Amino acid sequence: MKWYSGPYVERLQKQLIELCTSKNFLGGQLYDIDELKECWSKSAPEYMVNAVPEIAKYPTVSIAWAMFYGMGAAKMWDTDWEKAKAVPDLYTHLRDVRGFDCMDEHILEDILELKNNPTRQQELTRLAQECAELALSLIRKEGIAPQSVEAFQMFAKTTELMFNIGVSVTLYALGYRYHKVDMNLN
Repeated sequence: MKWYSGPYVERLQKQLIELCTSKNFLGGQLYDIDELKECWSKSAPEYMVNAVPEIAKYPTVSIAWAMFYGMGAAKMWDTDWEKAKAVPDLYTHLRDVRGFDCMDEHILEDILELKNNPTRQQELTRLAQECAELALSLIRKEGIAPQSVEAFQMFAKTTELMFNIGVSVTLYALGYRYHKVDMNLN
């Protein structure tokens, strides 16, 4: 098995950050939230159960929905994490309201509270689509055999990164910023 996850993931992450930053959805970096990383780790197997069958017909959806999930998880983390973390699987909680196919709409309208802001919904949907298309393009350039173990691993890494992009886009929109702090203790 010869799949270089490190360089692929690094290249994809760099390009996704650049894309989102160029469109003012990020400030040049991803946010690193342990609780949300754990959230993805717990729910990734269930996400794969839903997303993998969609790859053949709807490859960008199978990738982009991880980003929407990240958006919803980040908003719930910001709003009331104690309540959200009590849910056994946040992904299935979000998915089951309208089903996998309409999870994006539920997150945009109900979780991000954009029901009355179709312009912002369209902007986020377009961003998720562009990010998924970029990821799909890089996946194809890797030349991995479809339906192989390597292809699954690449898809898993891609969706994890897309989740993190969704988290970061939402936290950035909510005003979270990393600032360099001088810890001069002398």
